[in-house]
Amino acid sequence: MVPPYGSLSFLLVFPLCRQFGLDQPGMALLPLILAMMAAYTASWCEQRQRISLNPMVDAVVAWGSGSGRASPGRVILRAGLCRALWQAALYIACFGLIYMLLAVLSAHHAIPALRAVTWSALYVAALLGAVLSLRTRQAYAVLVGTLGALALLIWGGN
Repeated sequence: MVPPYGSLSFLLVFPLCRQFGLDQPGMALLPLILAMMAAYTASWCEQRQRISLNPMVDAVVAWGSGSGRASPGRVILRAGLCRALWQAALYIACFGLIYMLLAVLSAHHAIPALRAVTWSALYVAALLGAVLSLRTRQAYAVLVGTLGALALLIWGGN
């Protein structure tokens, strides 16, 4: 997950878990997964926004040559406002959808309580996500080495 979408996930999960009393790792897993999907969606939306704003570069170049009216300040303001608005709209939409899903599940006492999921397992999953987000061969090598060492430890313990 590319920053600042880690904070998007946190801002989605924390109030929802607090609202619905999801204080056990197995119960918090569903909102965590949905928040990760929201972060991925935000990353995809940002990529689309960057593509749609590419013509503004030409407008600034034209301004620099004296033939355009789009000053760099105006372009930056427009891009910043556009980004702030779609991020706010995405947060509101994601929060609303996850809230409604959790409200329905809570009303029917159907929020999955996976007792086998522990905080340690969630921390390891978060660590793996952080390593994978680096997107370098060295990070992948560290990940494979760590998983290999973990497999050897588990296999040796049996």
